[in-house]
Parts: sequence; C-alpha cells; structure tokens
Amino acid sequence: MAPAILSAPTWAQDYGEASRGSALALRVCIVCHGVRHGENSTNPLAPPFAVIAATRGMSAVALNVALLSPHRAMPNIMLDSQERADVIAYILTLKPN
Repeated sequence: MAPAILSAPTWAQDYGEASRGSALALRVCIVCHGVRHGENSTNPLAPPFAVIAATRGMSAVALNVALLSPHRAMPNIMLDSQERADVIAYILTLKPN
C-alpha cells in the first residue's frame, strides 16, 4: 500500500502573496483597471479591482477562471500561475467586509 501512496502524483498549489500581486497590478493591470481601492478605471470596459472583488460569489477559483479565459476587450496578458495567484490574493484583499 505504501508504494502506491509514494508513487501517486503530487499537485503543487500556488499560494498568492497580496503584496506581490499589488506590485504586479500596478505595473501591468493599471493601464486599464482601477487597481487601488476607490480608484476608477481608465478604460470604461475594465471594472476597478474593488468592483471585481465585491462581485457576489467572487472567489479565488472564480478569479483564476476569469484570468485564464479570453476576454474580447482585454489584452492577452500572460501571467504564470504564481503571478495569477498573487494578483488574485491582492484582489481578494479589496473585498468588502
């Protein structure tokens, strides 16, 4: 039984760090989105991060799916899994209490 457990695949899980996500968002996402709390987006088609965070049912899983799905109005920004986790962690800090 032990060899089966030892040979089973392991899955890496990326945990985001909000401070890294904030820094990345301020370099990449701010071109279109309002990144900081209370900040408006420069692109009217790009909701501010605080609005995204406040969306009912918004979770890390939902944000990950959204970031992996193409959007017609959003440029094709390629984030690796850690960068996605970091941005997601940051966005979730903007969630209202």
